[in-house]
Formats: sequence, C-alpha cells, structure tokens
Amino acid sequence: EDYDSDDYAETLALGTMMLRHSKAKALVDASYNRYAWNDPEDLPDWFVDDERRYYRPQLPIPPGLVAKMKEKMMALSTRPIAKVAEARARKNKRAKLKLAAAKKKAALVANNADMSETMKLKAISKAMRGQDNRNPGKTYVVAKKGRNNKGMKGMKLVDKRMKNDKRSMDRSDKKKKGGKKGGLTGSKRRRHHS
Repeated sequence: EDYDSDDYAETLALGTMMLRHSKAKALVDASYNRYAWNDPEDLPDWFVDDERRYYRPQLPIPPGLVAKMKEKMMALSTRPIAKVAEARARKNKRAKLKLAAAKKKAALVANNADMSETMKLKAISKAMRGQDNRNPGKTYVVAKKGRNNKGMKGMKLVDKRMKNDKRSMDRSDKKKKGGKKGGLTGSKRRRHHS
C-alpha cells in the first residue's frame, strides 16, 4: 500500500484529535454509516477512488491541522543530526584554538627585538600558514547512468575517460617536478642507485 507524506500527516492529525475524548468519540460516531461495510468488488479503480472520495462521509480533519503536521514533519527532516552538529562544533573549536595560538606566537615574534624584520615576517607567515582557509581543489566524480547526477559544491561530474586523463596528467606533472626519482620506485630504485 502506498503511504505518502499526505497520508502520514493525516494519520498524525487523526492521532492528535484522538487524544481528546470528545473528539475521539465524534470520530468513532462518524465512522458508522450505511456505507460502512459496502465493499465494491469487480469495479474499475477510477470508480472506486471516486466513490471513496465523495460517496462516503469524510473524516472531520481540519486542513489547518494537516498543514501543521506537514510543517512539523518538514522541520524534523531538515534539522541536522546531533552528531553532525557536534562534529562541526568541535572542528570550529579546534580552528579557533589554532588561530589563537598562531596569533599569540605572531605577537611574541613581533615583540622580539633580537630578530630582523625579514626573519620576523618569515616567522609570522610560518605561524599563520596553518590558518589558510584556502578552498580545496575540485573533486572529480564519475557520473553513472541511471543515477541522479547532480553536482555539488567543490565537485565536478566527469565521465570515466576524463577522470583517467586527469589522473595521468597529474602523474606526469609530478614526475616533471621530480616527485619520484627518475620515475623509479621501490626495488627498481634500490637496484639502480649509484
């Protein structure tokens, strides 16, 4: 049976109405009618749906209450998970502590009379280097067929070929910079050392 958000909101609204004895009694009384056990068989679906909507008495659920329940459900679903919120708070706290320590260190260096101006500048920049809030590079995500391929912040959707090309270009750039000794690694490097 399909159970969408409207049905869920109506069920919650009915539940809140059932909390009051008088309303609960009125709901039970409203459920008894001459069509209560008239279950049609071998009729088209559209006819049964139409009959269910208009032929039988409707439950007296105020639309405002249903809307209120929907709003409550949306608020619950959009609220961040407690553990995620705590992790963000810890991360912010760590960042603030690091920044405070770097500022303290920079103040000590600036007040040091023994150091030259260039040495002071270097020391201060070194102390503050950890506080760079630079945006990280883009993350490449391989888009797949039949999936919701919406891009997110800091992500670029690519196909498999593009991702492999990017990886090989990064590898060749690293070799050019001298990241690996002549392209040799591990046992090959040990064998060819002079």
